[in-house]
Amino acid sequence: MPVTAEPRPDVSTEDVAAVADTFVQLMRSFSRARARLLAAAAHDVEWSAHVVLKCLATGGPLRSSELAERIESDPSTVSRQVAALVKSGLIERRADPVDGRATLLVPTAKGEAVLSEHHEIRLQHFGNMLSNWSERDLHKFAALLRRFTDDYENANHDALTERIAAHHVAARGTT
Repeated sequence: MPVTAEPRPDVSTEDVAAVADTFVQLMRSFSRARARLLAAAAHDVEWSAHVVLKCLATGGPLRSSELAERIESDPSTVSRQVAALVKSGLIERRADPVDGRATLLVPTAKGEAVLSEHHEIRLQHFGNMLSNWSERDLHKFAALLRRFTDDYENANHDALTERIAAHHVAARGTT
């Protein structure tokens, strides 16, 4: 659905505003909580490094270019992150069995331990926070949150695509 689409007439502007305002509040709260959770960890791995580790652990061995694509980050940024993670012993480079000239990135045992620790801290945090929710409410909220996240990501992708297309049109007009 394009970002420029008009809102549906059966959707309350107040409800949309409430979702938007609550989302902004959640993002601010998340940023503060993330800092506290990372501070509680036994290591000093930054959030961006955690994203790289998680992607490699769940996505299997990846080339640096594939990793950058999956985490939607600039290849040069990923290259710097990878170098730091290799230096700290959290990931390693292995020869690609398909193309020996290329390398694949994989988490080390130390990297897996960091991910495991983050996972346990996150489960404990959310478990405590949601302890008074019914199983039904949790299930319903998880489904709605998944849907919201998918729609949010798609809207951001569509907005970026529209901006890139507009930039190309403007660039062609000036040549």
